[in-house]
Order: sequence, then structure tokens, then C-alpha cells
Amino acid sequence: MIGAYILITLGVAAWAFTVPFGRRMPDSLMRGVTVFGGAFLLAVCCLDLLPEVAEAYGCHEGERQRVLAMAPFVAILVGFLVQQLLESLSAHVEHGHIEDGDGHHHQATLLGLVLGLSLHALLEGMPLVSQDFTVDRGLAWGIVIHNIPVALILVGLMVDRGYGFWRVLLLLTLFGAMSPLGSLLKIYVLRPNDFFQHILIGLVVGVLLHVGSSILFDHKRNHFSWLNVGLTTAAFLLAAVITLKIKLI
Repeated sequence: MIGAYILITLGVAAWAFTVPFGRRMPDSLMRGVTVFGGAFLLAVCCLDLLPEVAEAYGCHEGERQRVLAMAPFVAILVGFLVQQLLESLSAHVEHGHIEDGDGHHHQATLLGLVLGLSLHALLEGMPLVSQDFTVDRGLAWGIVIHNIPVALILVGLMVDRGYGFWRVLLLLTLFGAMSPLGSLLKIYVLRPNDFFQHILIGLVVGVLLHVGSSILFDHKRNHFSWLNVGLTTAAFLLAAVITLKIKLI
């Protein structure tokens, strides 16, 4: 568990070391990483998190219990709405770029961006570790990969505002720690109630499905190409290997 927390936090903080070089990742490479990360998150939702919600539904018997069992699926829809609200703060940085509603460059405050991204990271980290302290490896790697373009965008914005290396490192470390913090909140603060836990998973699934599908179907930036098809396929296969624990040899 500790190893996953360190991996996620360092996976963001390490990009502060690009500050002294003052170079940005090429747009084509940024888009490629974003597509791969979005596809990976989408696959983790379908292969790992959604089956948990469906399993909980099948455990309920009787009409009234079945209605209650629909709550996690309703939470998925709520998660979509929550992510839309968060993007009003984060300006679509989760998608690997910064835009306003009309597709123009968004001059949002850095504080608003970090706040929106931190709330998003807090939510997506909640299902990371189960009550028996088992780490969801697929989600852990999905968060790491998804955070790469996000961290690079934040670094670029902070450098543009004159932030030095240590200030960038501190802010990135705080942002990187939000997903582990969300996991710890679920384990030690929220009640270990199965019904509530499945509603929480449903909410996070809605958030991640919104992000993953928005990235893959962002026709303004990610036009159809065989490279994107290949990256998406590779992400799906890798997610299957990790979440389903498929042995390659």
C-alpha cells in the first residue's frame, strides 16, 4: 500500500525536475500520453471497477433490495455531473490541455486549476485500497499514467508565472499526494459499510468514465489516426494484463 502511495506521489513530483531545462513536452507526445492514459482509465473502469458494482447488485434479492442496489449505478451518473463541475475549475487539464468551453486557451487562475485537479485526484484515489489493504494495481497505474500530462501542464503554467524549482516541487508533491489522501480518508474516516463503499465506487467510475471518454472522443485534438488506435489498443491490453492478472508467460 505504501509503495503505491509513493509511486503515485513521485509520479507527479518527479516532473518538477524538468523546470531547470525549461522545455515542454512536444504536443504530439503529450497527446499520445494523454490518449494512452485515458484509454487505460476507461479499461480499468470496465474490467475492474464496474464488475464490483455489478457484483453488489447481484447479491441483493427482492424487489425493494434491487431498487437499493441501483444506487451505485445512479452514483455513476452523478459522477459524470461531478466531473463536469470540477472541470469548471480545472479547465479541462485532466484531458491533457487547457481550454474554455469554446475551445480557446483558458486563462484560469492557477489556484482554481490546482483546486479542481486536487478534488478530482482525491475522488479517484478513494477506491485505490480496499478495507483489507489490497491495492488496486490497475487503478494505481492508471492514476500514474493519467497524471503525466496533467503534471507537465502544471509545470509549464507555474514556470510561466515565475515559480522556482522548489516551489514547483512542493505544489506538485501536494497534488500528487491527493489520491493517496483520498484512499486514506476512505479507509480510516468513512464508515466501512459495503453499501456506501459501492456508491463511492460508482461515483468514481462516473468521474473516470467522463475523463476517459472525453479524451478518446475529443475530435478537436485527437483526430482519428492509426497511432491513436494502436495506443488505445495497447492501453486496453495492458489494463487487462494488470487488472485481470493475466500471465504473459
